[in-house]
Amino acid sequence: MTDWKFASLIEVDKEYKVDGLNIWNHYWHCSDRKIEVRGPFEGQVYFFNEYEIQTPTKKVNFVAGEFINGQIGIYVKDEKTV
Repeated sequence: MTDWKFASLIEVDKEYKVDGLNIWNHYWHCSDRKIEVRGPFEGQVYFFNEYEIQTPTKKVNFVAGEFINGQIGIYVKDEKTV
């Protein structure tokens, strides 16, 4: 099982990189999996989608979703549990 850790709050179309790839420069393929994550401040449980972006040489997975306050949260794999 993969655990996901909070990485950042982001704004739409502002550069944000996951494993060196700017997520806004790539198509987000939705895995149709809902991942349970906790909000970074209040600890509320959310169910966000897992996404994959890829280049010819790299695949990157992350979890993203919108919090109640309209901010977008990004979660990445917690390498300690993979």
